[in-house]
Amino acid sequence: MSDQTAALLIIFLFVIGVTVLGMIPGMRDHTKGGMKLEDWAVGGRNFGRWLNWFVLAGEIYTAFAFLGASGWAYARGGPTFYILGYGALAYLVGYYILPSMSPIGRKYNLMTQPDLIEHLYGSKTLGILTAVIGIAFLLPYLQLQLTGLGLIIETCSYGQITRVPAMLIAFMMVAAFVYFSGLKGVATTAVVKDVIMIIAILFFGIYLPTHYFGSVGGMFEALDTAKPGFLSLPGGTKNLDVSWVMSTLVVTSLGFYMWPHFATNSFSAKNPDVLRHNAVYLPLYQICLLFPMLVGFTALLILAEPLKTPDMAFMVIVQQLFPAWVLGLVGGAGALACMVPAGDLLLSTSMLFTRNVYGRTFGKELTPYGQARMARFVVLGLTAIALSLAIFLPNMLVNLLLTGYSGVTQFFPMIALGLFWGKATRLGAYAGLIVGEILVFGLILGKMDPLAIGGMNLNAGFVALFFNFIIYIAISLLSSSDKHLVSDKAQDL
Repeated sequence: MSDQTAALLIIFLFVIGVTVLGMIPGMRDHTKGGMKLEDWAVGGRNFGRWLNWFVLAGEIYTAFAFLGASGWAYARGGPTFYILGYGALAYLVGYYILPSMSPIGRKYNLMTQPDLIEHLYGSKTLGILTAVIGIAFLLPYLQLQLTGLGLIIETCSYGQITRVPAMLIAFMMVAAFVYFSGLKGVATTAVVKDVIMIIAILFFGIYLPTHYFGSVGGMFEALDTAKPGFLSLPGGTKNLDVSWVMSTLVVTSLGFYMWPHFATNSFSAKNPDVLRHNAVYLPLYQICLLFPMLVGFTALLILAEPLKTPDMAFMVIVQQLFPAWVLGLVGGAGALACMVPAGDLLLSTSMLFTRNVYGRTFGKELTPYGQARMARFVVLGLTAIALSLAIFLPNMLVNLLLTGYSGVTQFFPMIALGLFWGKATRLGAYAGLIVGEILVFGLILGKMDPLAIGGMNLNAGFVALFFNFIIYIAISLLSSSDKHLVSDKAQDL
């Protein structure tokens, strides 16, 4: 058996296995009369600690965690360590935000982030606007998983299979388990994906530095000798200094749970205590993110030729140093790291369009059963759109992807202040959101990220969020007669 065949056979078994596993919950419910919309979209709101843990944690180990963390370590050095901090801080935010959202969702049958916005501010238009913005940022995030998957398969097949057929096959399977099982399918596959990912990352992150340098400390000493200053700020960059790291930590920690799919995942919890418990223990996952960085640092020291694509550092080092079957195992784990989060993104995006865009405009007469049927078919349509963009126009969504994290962070004032500040108003929410998004697009697309101000290099999203907050609070105080319409919000919390 050739190296290519061995590696691809292992990856194929991973992909087929997780697809079948993801379809089982939907098949089981089909024998009982089929899935209701609430079961498909938010898992029936009965996820306990472990299932909700894996749903929330499943979004940490994506293509970025598997490929991006090692790639950043390989190319940028010290600034990479911000990755360890933002998640831990985000869980602190989530400890207060998510348990406050969950009981409101259960009481008022909310299933999406725009549902929550519409409820807090009594405005269908604001909900539609939030949904449209959310879709605009989720599509490039979905394309990122596609691109990562294609690169992994291409590397593991030693170039024999290009990224296009790899993406076609894998994402048809993703669409299958999302179509049949919804969030239950995503949660079931996330359990398998996370266990395999953690084992792979821990092994290579410890083995490679130890094998070549005697210890992790020995690797760091060798790297500091070979590239002095690479492990400090700004590392291998020109301007990603302390001010950039601090402002980026603010943006990413506040924006972490502002991605629309996290609202849906939070509504799946059977009670707020599940979310509080998981917020306490999820920071353990951030420790695991150190190990892909160790692989990237090791690759920088031992690979003979510089990599044209730094994000492939993890895959290339395994391809060059290990047998094909090991590469197949790593490639299988990487494929799952792309497929499972992509399933969650597909589900959330389909719900945003079906429930909050179409359902609030042309489809006002849709019943919950009608929404469920349409959302399933929208999954298939979104899969086709994402595949087409990734194959034929791979650079079309790059600018949206660059603005993604900073863009969704602009939802934070609207959600946090809407939940906890009694003087929040609809007009303030509109003004803050619009100003924040305009600044994000203007700064990032104008190549002013980071933005140099007074000797500091600030993350563009941080600058936009600052003005978003100022505008939101000022307009809310000036428009006190435009109270949002949730008179019993205090009772909900």
